[in-house]
Amino acid sequence: MVLVVADTKLGNVREIEDFTLDVAFGADENALTLTVEEKSAPAAGQLVYIDATEYGGVIDQVKRGSGRGATGAVECKGRTWHGILAGRRLSPDSGSGYLTVNGKVGDVLTSLIARMGLESLFKAASDDSTVSYTFERFCDGYSGLMALAKASGRKLAMRRMDGYIELSMPPIVDYANKVDSDLLDFTITSVHRCVNHLLCAGTGQLANRAIVHFYADENGNVSHKQTLFGIDEICALYDYSNASTSELETEGKKKLLEYQTSGTVEVDAHEDMDVDVGDIISARDNSTGTTVTATVSKKVVKVERGVATYSYEVGSDTTTKTSSAGAAESSGGGGHAYLAGKGLTLDNYTFSADVDASDLSSISTKVEEARTGASNALAAAGKAEERANAANDAAAANAQAIAANATAISTKQDALIAGKNITLDGAKISATDTTYQNATQDAAGLMSAVDKALLDGIKTGATVAKSAETAKSFDSTRTVSVTGAVNGSATWDGSSDLSITVEGDSAAASFLAAHPVGFYVETSGANPNNFGGTWTRQPSIGPNTWLRTK
Repeated sequence: MVLVVADTKLGNVREIEDFTLDVAFGADENALTLTVEEKSAPAAGQLVYIDATEYGGVIDQVKRGSGRGATGAVECKGRTWHGILAGRRLSPDSGSGYLTVNGKVGDVLTSLIARMGLESLFKAASDDSTVSYTFERFCDGYSGLMALAKASGRKLAMRRMDGYIELSMPPIVDYANKVDSDLLDFTITSVHRCVNHLLCAGTGQLANRAIVHFYADENGNVSHKQTLFGIDEICALYDYSNASTSELETEGKKKLLEYQTSGTVEVDAHEDMDVDVGDIISARDNSTGTTVTATVSKKVVKVERGVATYSYEVGSDTTTKTSSAGAAESSGGGGHAYLAGKGLTLDNYTFSADVDASDLSSISTKVEEARTGASNALAAAGKAEERANAANDAAAANAQAIAANATAISTKQDALIAGKNITLDGAKISATDTTYQNATQDAAGLMSAVDKALLDGIKTGATVAKSAETAKSFDSTRTVSVTGAVNGSATWDGSSDLSITVEGDSAAASFLAAHPVGFYVETSGANPNNFGGTWTRQPSIGPNTWLRTK
């Protein structure tokens, strides 16, 4: 196995072949420890991982040695991918009591990753099977996803693939035939009786407190009916102080089911048995015929010189634990990753601190410095208070003077009404500029824009047309024609009166004399209007018929 060092901005930085990596994840820890040479050590904030596995995480602290005893090795600690998820919370939406999901597994995981703000690091594998689940309020991301998987008969799996940690929920695997005393060495603890009576206490005080009882039978089935009595009955208290009766019905049953086990197994497995947290191991001791079946709750992986070894914690201690607590808004199952700091050691769930004389001396010095700083701050605060009080007094006086001036002004000011081309805005008076300049090629001056456009259309030197009243003559002569019984024409320029003398057309005169008004005439198609007079065509089945009307 090769370890890859990656940076969130730069991508993959380098590969390391000589290293020792310890990762532990599941019920607790969710942390990693990396030992590597100085030249290859990752920086705090960088990622380390073994590709195509779930072994990796983020480096939170780097420890280097110096002096004669220094080995040149660097110890790096951080959170696994599981620990990163544990550092997030699955909170209900605003206005909702609980967060509920349903739909396709791939879509649900994608939405939960986005809700935790981890889209740049995690992605969901495609899965069209459906799930539905309601989370505990404000549970951590890792515990919530584990609970979702368990409620759906699945397990939570993750693998580093194509630059992302791919989350999936495959079915649980039962390794019933893998853990056998003839094949592997393991420690097995069988349990004859575990907790089978759970007294669940919820909200309320004394006699008004919500109480629910759950019982487990010989086979681990949970209900409200008791089947084990006397020495076989083992009762535990589930103190869930802020839970209602309905919440106790759900969470109490879930808690008692967690107690049901036939024992525990501690096994060191080889590379041919890579079991996931949530899988089931059935261990059999062939010498005694004892078989214990339990769920893998924690996995520890150690990679050294490219070779991985695995160990598992299966089941839990359920025979002596007679009290547990729950909270509607608890951390949700212990999914947090904890790292001890300087002077601190972490053993299971207990922190211990080592304090020597130098530490005490340093603390004493800091206390004195803090006391001096506090005294100086107190004096500065007193002076600041004096300045603040003086400023408040000055501000009050100014406000009083302004109010008085405003009253005086309001009594003296006349009411103003805006007129044409005048506007009023509070105390500001504005007037539209109505001053006009001389007309130019660019400015209209006193004339309208339309009139200026008309003038602009007349070319320089052009003769302007005059009206009939003022004109001496037409621009060009006009023709006057005379038709009818007389024929002729004349031209006229309008400069003087028009007098026309014409001679009669003898032929036309003879025709009109022969055809007075009211007389009918039949012709061969000629129009008699050409001779003068007024004629109208009359209906006829023969030749054209005309009637002279004038």
